[in-house]
Order: sequence, then structure tokens, then C-alpha cells
Amino acid sequence: MFLSSLSEYIGSHAPMTNIPALLGIHHSNPLAFHPIVIPLFLLVLCVALRVVSHYVYRKERRGLYPLLYTLWWAAVAATYYYCFSGDLPLYTDTSLGRSEICVGWFCQRQIVGLAWSLLGVALLSYVVYIMLNVLLHVIAHQSDRMGLSEKHWHEWSWIVVAMLLGASAAGIADDLEPIVGIWIMIGYHLLVLLMTLVKLIADTRRTRLFGRCLLSALCFLVVFEAVTMLAIECIEGYIYLFVPIVGLFFSADFHYTKKKA
Repeated sequence: MFLSSLSEYIGSHAPMTNIPALLGIHHSNPLAFHPIVIPLFLLVLCVALRVVSHYVYRKERRGLYPLLYTLWWAAVAATYYYCFSGDLPLYTDTSLGRSEICVGWFCQRQIVGLAWSLLGVALLSYVVYIMLNVLLHVIAHQSDRMGLSEKHWHEWSWIVVAMLLGASAAGIADDLEPIVGIWIMIGYHLLVLLMTLVKLIADTRRTRLFGRCLLSALCFLVVFEAVTMLAIECIEGYIYLFVPIVGLFFSADFHYTKKKA
């Protein structure tokens, strides 16, 4: 009975399209930004993140860590501000018979046309990829500072892999049977939360630094939700263009840069 009622609720609120709408939380864009301003700003931030992370992890310019962290949190803050804005363009969902706020409006060919929507989803996919890369780099740095080994850091990467596989599976299922996609999304969210909790407990036992381990876990979840909201918009635009991100992510060469003595 409960699951049936929950299915009806989540189906009617279409969380695959808009998580802020599902939560019923929006703001009125107090800074009065045009809808395209923050996505473009986020793209610029991610290009800068890519350059800075290259110097940090390839050139070992460790003095750039403060800049890396500043750009990264600016990107996360911009993502939350944008996704919870209440004055974004509307998208008419024919299956629900109503219009709703569309976070990824620039990925919808019904709103911006085919060519712009393809460019939009490609650039948004790039943003998702960079944010996940930097997330793992930052977590590696924090793991290093707590004295954890590379093996222990790689446990975080498996949580990110679960997110990517879950998001891709949910998107493909949503394209075929929406309610199945929604349940897959809920399932992988719960899985990520469980994996993060287990990781928190394991790292606390290894380091005896509960406060720092908790902070790392909370930071991971905050960024995870930000990336998830963006990934959903890639999925809603063109799921079969988002899936290659998973393959690209798997093929990426990640490094755990130990501090020099």
C-alpha cells in the first residue's frame, strides 16, 4: 500500500526531470541572473578547474590547491543556486499534461531547437565529467592529509562509479518506462548513501579522525547531489549522449598524489 502510494506520488512529480520541483524548494533568483548566465559561468569555472587540476596533479604545483578548492566550491555553489532558481524556462511535459520548471532547458530541443540542444547536452556532460574528476582529486588530497593509502582512496571512486551506472540505468529505463527509471534513481541514491556511510565508518576506524572523515563524507554528498542534478538534465536531454561519459570516466587516468616528505 505504501509503495503503491509512493509510486503514484513520485510519478506525478517527475523527479527524473527536476529534483528541486520534487522537493518543492525554489528561490526567486535574488541576483536577477538571466537563465543562461550561470550555466555559462559554470562552464568557464570547469574549464578553469581543468587547467588548475592539470597543474596540480600533472605538474605537482601543490601551491595551487587553495585556488582549486575555491573554484570547485564556487562551481558547486553556482550549481545549487541555478538548479533551485524558480524563474527558469518552462518545459511542457505531455505525459503529465502540465508545464514545469526545466533546469536543463538548454538541452531540450523543444525549447532551443535541435542544434543548440545537442551543443547544450555536450557542454553539460563536459561539466559533469570535470566536476566528478575534481571531486575525486579533492577527496584524494583529503585522504592523503589523513594518512590514508591509495587503496583506501579508490574506495571513493567505486561510489562515483555506482552513481554513474545508476544514473545511466535510470535514464535508459526512464526512456522506456518512466516509473522504472524513477525507482532505479531512488535505489542508487540509497546505495550511494549506504556506501558513503560504510566508507565513513571504515575511515574513522583507520584514522581515529571522526570529524575530518565526517567532513569529507558530507562534502562528497553535497557535491554528489549537485552533479546528480546536472546529470539528470543530460539524461533528460539525450540519454544516449550521456552514457559515453561513463566510458570516458572509466578510461580516465586518476592519480593519488602523495605528499612529499
